[in-house]
Amino acid sequence: MATQQVTEKILEDAKKEAQEILEHYKREAIHVQKQYEEKIEEKKAHIDAEAEMAKKTEHMRLVSQKNLEFRKDIVAEKRKHIVKIIEEAIKKLPEHKQYFSFLTTMIKNSGEKAGELCISKGDLKRYEKQLTNFLKENSYHFKVVYDDTIQGGVLIKKEKIVYHGSLDLISELLRDELAIAVSNKLF
Repeated sequence: MATQQVTEKILEDAKKEAQEILEHYKREAIHVQKQYEEKIEEKKAHIDAEAEMAKKTEHMRLVSQKNLEFRKDIVAEKRKHIVKIIEEAIKKLPEHKQYFSFLTTMIKNSGEKAGELCISKGDLKRYEKQLTNFLKENSYHFKVVYDDTIQGGVLIKKEKIVYHGSLDLISELLRDELAIAVSNKLF
C-alpha cells in the first residue's frame, strides 16, 4: 500500500506539475497573442493613417490640378481678349490723326528716294493727295501702289531690297510688349 500511495503521490505531483506547466504556457500563449494583436492593431492604425494621408494627398493633388486648369483657362481667356483688343486697335490706327505723320516718318526712315511704295488700299484712298504732295515736296520718286496683303503702314521696294514698315510686321514684332501694355491696363 505504501507503494501505491507513493505512486499516487508521484502521479498527483506529476499531474500538478503538468497542470502548472500547462497553465504557464496558456498564460504565455495569451501574452504572445495579446502582443501580436497589439502589433496588428498598431500596423492597422499605421496603414489606416497612411491610407488617409494618401487619400488627402490625392485629394489635394486633384484640387491643385483643377485649380491649375482653371487658372490656365482664365489666362487663355485673358489672352484672347488681349489679342482681340490689339487687333481692333491696329485696325483703327489708320484713322488716328497722327497716322499720316507715321507713314511719312516710315518713308523718311527708309533712307530711299525712289522705288515702289506699297500701301494699303484704304490708306491710298484716305491719304492719296497728302501723300502725293509729301513725295513731291521732299523730292521722292516712288511709284505708289496699293498692296492688299498689308493692313496699314508702308513697304518700300527697291530692286531686291524691301523695307518693311507695315502695321502687320510692326505689330508682330511688338506683340509681346503690346500684350503686356494691354494686360497692365485691363488687369
